[in-house]
Amino acid sequence: MLTKEKIKEILESKIIDIKPNQIPHFNQLKNIDIASNRIKQAIQNKEKIVIVGDYDVDGVVSSSIIYQFFKKLNYKIEIIIPDRFTDGYGLTPNLVHKIKCDLLITVDNGISSFEAATLCKEKKIDLIITDHHTPSDQLPDAFCIINPKQKNDTFPFKEICGAEIAWYLCASLNHTLNTNIDMKEFLDLLVLAIIADVMPLTHINRVLVKMGLARLSKSQKPFAIVLREFFNKSYFNSEDIAFNIAPRLNSAGRISHANIAFKFLNSSTLEEARIYFDKLNQTNELRKEIEQEITKICIANKKNKHFIISVGDFNEGVVGIVASRLTNHYKLPAIVFSDKGELLKGSGRSLGDVNLYELIKNCQEYVEGFGGHKLACGLTIKKENLENFTNKINQETSKLPQEYFYLEDFILGELPLKECDFELIEILESFEPYGEGNPRPKFKAKVQIEHIRNLKDNHYKLIVSQNNIYKDAIIFRYDGDFSDYCEIIFTINKNEFNGNVNIQLIIDSIIPLP
Repeated sequence: MLTKEKIKEILESKIIDIKPNQIPHFNQLKNIDIASNRIKQAIQNKEKIVIVGDYDVDGVVSSSIIYQFFKKLNYKIEIIIPDRFTDGYGLTPNLVHKIKCDLLITVDNGISSFEAATLCKEKKIDLIITDHHTPSDQLPDAFCIINPKQKNDTFPFKEICGAEIAWYLCASLNHTLNTNIDMKEFLDLLVLAIIADVMPLTHINRVLVKMGLARLSKSQKPFAIVLREFFNKSYFNSEDIAFNIAPRLNSAGRISHANIAFKFLNSSTLEEARIYFDKLNQTNELRKEIEQEITKICIANKKNKHFIISVGDFNEGVVGIVASRLTNHYKLPAIVFSDKGELLKGSGRSLGDVNLYELIKNCQEYVEGFGGHKLACGLTIKKENLENFTNKINQETSKLPQEYFYLEDFILGELPLKECDFELIEILESFEPYGEGNPRPKFKAKVQIEHIRNLKDNHYKLIVSQNNIYKDAIIFRYDGDFSDYCEIIFTINKNEFNGNVNIQLIIDSIIPLP
């Protein structure tokens, strides 16, 4: 049986915080001084600088940080975010052919842009690649590369997102130019990318997210004000970003064009921000409809035993989310391919200790191109290679130990309902942010179900009791049976409605008891 004191003790033993003044210095990133000096030279010589981002939240935020930093320098740059459907991912040769500049900088992409790097050299464009995705054994022939995962990089924490590297590049440039721009001004953006890109909330990520959440809740930038208005919140936590904000920002690049998200984050007026946020809400609703339809098709057609492969005439903007849904559903890695004729364009997701990047690397004789990291990858294969690729990746996956596939819920133990009060909420809040690498604690309890109200879409509002202690509870997407007496797995939060605040249990699962 847990108590509040025991919970605090357990959480304290698991979390190691670093202080803001312990954030690693930018000069620990390999080549960042070379990049900063080249950018300084470009500014002094009034050269044209182009930034190429990615169409997900990390790429859009990376581009936004660079854009806003150069705006403070009063130096005009061009931001290019590729169109997922016509340009493809990242810096491609076709994109380079369209670009006229002296200095090209990638953010959140580029580490696999070999042909594009060669073309830049032919066109006498200096290319600076900033990326966080896993590099292959060889690197593109660029002017310089900033990536903490490349060989001989001394940065002490490797699992940072592209926007963090863009932020560090701006910090280094701030030093090189001897300007006095406050780098904390960009934390309201940076926090969105760290959480949306599912970075582990430990070490540097943890402290930057803490600072970023505080900044976002007070930021006077139009995008932040509109977010607070729409969600009617004065303070955001990491789950708000993961489940409510990030999907809306991502939906633009998945369904339409990521420029909608970019323009929202960089709106100069509230009116402009509201217009673009309304567009994001529309694309997000469309994204959900398309995703649900494709997920049903993929589940109905599931064949493989060790690794889920699904192929169809799917919208390539949502295949990554569908792969994530399949991974959660089957507890197996998954790739969903969009059929593009001779080529199949896929997006994959993994779980636990199953390294998706390494699995695809072991099958690369059947792959035209791929990139990503342990838990998420994008790839292209020829349709004629699909059967061989499917067989090989299932074979490779079958060799992995079973425990690699296991995702253990962070269940601390059995918690009496009498302990579920505002004091416990304060204890739990003191260990935020929760997310990847620091999951929100879950508890179990044996309770009576006193009342059930069906809300909609299999969402239920409950009242549960234990020893004459009554608590409000809610369970989402539940299609099981209810019994009077059961064991529940749950988390705890504050429910704010019409100015009233009460304790609410968020139930994960219900196990009927005799």
